Amino acid sequence: MVGRGRPAGATNELLERMTQVLETLAHNQEAEPAEYRGLASFTRHNPPKFEGKFDPEGAQRWIADVEKIFHAMGCRDEHKVTYATYMLSGEAENWWRFASQTLLQEDGYIPWETFKATFLGNYFPRDLRYIEDG
Repeated sequence: MVGRGRPAGATNELLERMTQVLETLAHNQEAEPAEYRGLASFTRHNPPKFEGKFDPEGAQRWIADVEKIFHAMGCRDEHKVTYATYMLSGEAENWWRFASQTLLQEDGYIPWETFKATFLGNYFPRDLRYIEDG
């Protein structure tokens, strides 16, 4: 009753080929760093771009939208800044190129809270926050 009408050799050959295909798929998946797979997952959530124009409320909303995606996907802290800054464009992207060189890294990455404070300090200055709150 091996393979229902197939000789045992054909069934074994089919199983061997299936095993090879599965091993190749597993190997190819491992070849892509987890960070890139995570970036693909992040971008599938359609995060907004941020261009850096003067828009304090837009900056706050951008942070909130990105954090909502991080929460939904269970994003690890060491990937958050990489994923978020991928969505910067125009002036904001240029600002980040400079700012990233001035921030201290912890354990090989810039912590999200450090990025967030620096980002909001630039795009939603503290003195404007007081006006908005007051």
